[in-house]
Amino acid sequence: MQEQPKNWVSMSEAAYILRTEGISVSLSKLSRLAAKGKIETAQDMLDERTRLVNLDELRKIFNPANRIIPD
Repeated sequence: MQEQPKNWVSMSEAAYILRTEGISVSLSKLSRLAAKGKIETAQDMLDERTRLVNLDELRKIFNPANRIIPD
C-alpha cells in the first residue's frame, strides 16, 4: 500500500492551519487556485473525493515576505 505524501493535507485543513499561522486564506481561494492549476493537488488515497495540497508550497506562496509591493 502506498503512503500519503508528507506535508500534504486537505484544502480545508490547509486553510485552517494557515489561518492559525496568521495567513489569511480561505478554502474557496484554495479551490479556485487548484481549479486554475496555480497550485498542485493530489488525490487522497483514503478518500477519492478529497484533494490534497502541499502545505509547504502554500506557505511559500502566501508568505507576506514573498509579496512584492508596487511603488
